[in-house]
Amino acid sequence: MNTRRTFIKFLSFFGALIVPWTILPQKWSQGLSLLAGKPSIKLDIAQAEGADGSNIIATDILAKKGFEDIQALCQADMQGRRSGTIGETRALVYLEEQVRELQLEPIGFENYLQTFSIPAMEERVINGRALFRPKQVNAAPVLATNLLAGIKGINQDETIIISAHYDHLGMYKGELHRGANDNASGVGCILEVMRRLVQENLAGTTPRTNVVAVFWGAEEMGFLGSKYFVKNPVIPLSNIKAVINFDTIAAGSKEDFIFWTTKENSLTEIIKTIAQRNGARIEKDDSKGHKSDDSSFLDTGIPAITVLSRDWLWKNHTPEDDITIINEEKFELACDILYDVVKELAY
Repeated sequence: MNTRRTFIKFLSFFGALIVPWTILPQKWSQGLSLLAGKPSIKLDIAQAEGADGSNIIATDILAKKGFEDIQALCQADMQGRRSGTIGETRALVYLEEQVRELQLEPIGFENYLQTFSIPAMEERVINGRALFRPKQVNAAPVLATNLLAGIKGINQDETIIISAHYDHLGMYKGELHRGANDNASGVGCILEVMRRLVQENLAGTTPRTNVVAVFWGAEEMGFLGSKYFVKNPVIPLSNIKAVINFDTIAAGSKEDFIFWTTKENSLTEIIKTIAQRNGARIEKDDSKGHKSDDSSFLDTGIPAITVLSRDWLWKNHTPEDDITIINEEKFELACDILYDVVKELAY
């Protein structure tokens, strides 16, 4: 059965790469799961059944730490998670397994996934950094995916989004770029906070508003996942009260963070206050032309912010961005800050 399911997943993925996406029916586009093979990761997945027949989430699932997610996403068989590759698909499989085991609600689609096409890209080095730009010659588009999963609130007409992009550079100029800080660290932080919130939810603490985790695809290609979501929202944009995006947050000195935002908004003082309460230092930074997924929400009226390590550029977009540069204490501090922000906004 497992062999058959894996074979079907490979067929779905490669068929999606070959068929021109511009003519696919919308239902098919939404239904493709991209599940092109399982990563060789040993997962601690176990569920028990309660007396009423309902599933109980196992303790080891709830207790899993975000640092373990960073380790998993940086494994060699993830191939650096470049959009449109098997490596990115394996990362997507891993993320779907995490949210499914937490019994998070799929948002917009039954299988958590918002699939879209992106142009074929070529490698460029601009100002010393490895980047992607669309190919100038005709080339078939490739497939990318956002993943959305959440906890329903008492008022289901309001939503708080916490997000991070899960893609990276992949094999670039012949070298593996694992992307530990950029942005397995942000992804691990979102997952750890969602585990804390799920545990509270099981104990009877329900948020006032929906709390939705979004893992953006194709950020390295030009924030294409978040841009696609804004143009094709599966949550009414008018219902989204805030977007808190975490990107490259776990390298450098423990206490030092920055944030980017396209304009001052209601989140900035909240972030500053909560960071200070947790013993961290954070301030608005001149991004000098750098951007993250918060920029996709500029014209929506939704307050959006990206939190980063002050040292986010250290070894960024190089093969040295691996698990060894992750400051575990800083990572846990970032998780605490995000958790407190969510509690402030949604509970």
